[in-house]
Amino acid sequence: MTDTDNPALTTIFTDDRATKRKLRRAKMVVVEGPDKGQELLIERERITVGRSVICDLTLADKAVSGTHFEIEAREKGFVLRDLDSTNGTFVGDLRVREVWIQPGTVARVGQSHLEFEPQKGTIDIELSKEDRFHGIIGKSVRMREIFATLQKIAPTELTVLVRGETGTGKELIARAVHSASRRADGPLVVQDCSAIPKDLIESTLFGHERGAFTGATDRHRGSFEQADGGTIFLDEIGELDLNLQPKLLRVLENREIKRVGGDRQIPVNVRVVAATNRDLRAMVNEGTFREDLYYRLSVVQLELPPLKERPEDISLLAEHFLADVSRRRYPDGEATLSIAPEAMRRLMAYAWPGNIREL
Repeated sequence: MTDTDNPALTTIFTDDRATKRKLRRAKMVVVEGPDKGQELLIERERITVGRSVICDLTLADKAVSGTHFEIEAREKGFVLRDLDSTNGTFVGDLRVREVWIQPGTVARVGQSHLEFEPQKGTIDIELSKEDRFHGIIGKSVRMREIFATLQKIAPTELTVLVRGETGTGKELIARAVHSASRRADGPLVVQDCSAIPKDLIESTLFGHERGAFTGATDRHRGSFEQADGGTIFLDEIGELDLNLQPKLLRVLENREIKRVGGDRQIPVNVRVVAATNRDLRAMVNEGTFREDLYYRLSVVQLELPPLKERPEDISLLAEHFLADVSRRRYPDGEATLSIAPEAMRRLMAYAWPGNIREL
């Protein structure tokens, strides 16, 4: 049986220099429940199901969470993953957190039953020809998919949400988006939302007027004003206090800020890139992150894979880092450093829990 005939595979063809890969079509069909007969064609690598309008398949079932579960197409098949739903996701009698699904698998959520059905045909997913994009390095299929997406969306004004483990390069993505955009000559302001004391975060983001609070001896322009004409990168957006989230939402909607202690709205012309190592969809379910803010931030979503899931990039990255060390140690080029074969084998065999930062 060839790959094309194998219904278990989602990716039918990939190689190091391919510019496209084919994703097998599939669909989810509601076979029981309030939305019986509704269906969703799975035409990209990740789709979500839940009661929220931010989901790809929205259910009216009141026992279903806002973002209840997702389906991800991996190279060897489709995976269903519960998103910390309140009432759980069941396959048969088992409550599942993550499970490989097969043709005919029925997932039960609330009062609804959804059946997974492979379809005929494939979808082309574009890959970049390059193994670098504005300082980001990777020759793996997953990274070249991300590069292809970045090449499309960087010149636009679309808001970007980046999710990935610590050390996967989320800030590098923000810098790449800025560098490849029409705003490249403007400022890039990086703001770590987890590093600001709770009582100062509004002032830090939006600024304050003189006398707005004890210690406010001068007017202060916040991060959004500083980024005017450029890009603001909101790192660790999942740490933003729930009480401040409506104010950030208004800024995204109206492109205006009001300084703490001020009485006028100040226009700001900024592009927003946000990042998190948390699952904001699960936080929406928990009530710790606003659904409407998530909707505004996730116009373009990028999921950065951990290094252990793209081992073919380890040698490329290691050689890049070592070449940088070599240039600094031997600026006149009198010698170069290299990685011994046994050392490279050890690098390739290691799990890298700290990802690229650890490497």
